[in-house]
Amino acid sequence: MTTTHTRLRRTGTVALGIGLLAAAAVVPTTAATAATTTMSTSATTGTNATTSSTTTTSTTTTGTTSASAQLDTVGSLLTRRLELADPVAQSKWLSGNPIADPVREQAVIDEAVQLAQQQGVDPALVTRVVQAQIDASKLVQRGRFVHWTHDPSSAPTTAPDLSTIRPQLDSIDTDLVAALGAVQAASQDPRCAHLVDAERQRQYPGLDSLQAKGVRVAWSTFCTRS
Repeated sequence: MTTTHTRLRRTGTVALGIGLLAAAAVVPTTAATAATTTMSTSATTGTNATTSSTTTTSTTTTGTTSASAQLDTVGSLLTRRLELADPVAQSKWLSGNPIADPVREQAVIDEAVQLAQQQGVDPALVTRVVQAQIDASKLVQRGRFVHWTHDPSSAPTTAPDLSTIRPQLDSIDTDLVAALGAVQAASQDPRCAHLVDAERQRQYPGLDSLQAKGVRVAWSTFCTRS
C-alpha cells in the first residue's frame, strides 16, 4: 500500500514538472511572437512614413518645377518688353517727347485689365504687373537719357517712330495677360519670391546693368505675399 502511494506521488510530481516545463516553453514563444509582431509593425510604420515623405517631397519638387516653367513664359515676355525701352528712349530723345506719358500709360493698363476680365484673369494681378512693366521701361529710358546727356557722342542720331514700336508693346501686353492667367496660383504661393528670384537669374545673362535693374522692377509686384 505504501509502495502504491509512493508511486502515485512520484507520478504526480513528474506530471507537475512536465506541466511547468511546458508552461515555461510557451511564455518565451509568446514573448518572441509579440516581439516579432512589434518589430514587423514598427518596420511597416517606418516604411509607410518613408513612402509618405518621399511622395510629399516628389510632389513638392514637381509643383516647383511646373511653376518655374510657367514663369519662364512670363519672364521671356518681360525681357522682350524691356528690350523695347531702348528704341522708345531713342525716339523720345530725338523727338523731345517726355519719358512719362500718364495718359498713354493709363490707357495701356486699362486695356490690359479689360482683357484680363474677359479671360478670367485676376485684374489686380494684371494691374500691378503691367504698371511694373511701365515703371521698368521708364527706369531704363531715364538711365539712357542720363548717359547720353553726359556723353553726347553716344546719343542716338536716328530712331524708329513710336508708332512702329507701340503695336509691338501692345502685342506683348496681350500675351502677358494670358501668361499671367496661367501663373495666378504661383503669385500667391509661399515660394513665390524664390521662384521669381530664380527666373530673374535666368533673365540676367545678355542684359546690361541698367536692364538688370529693370528686370528687378518688372518682377517687383508679381508676388501677392511679401
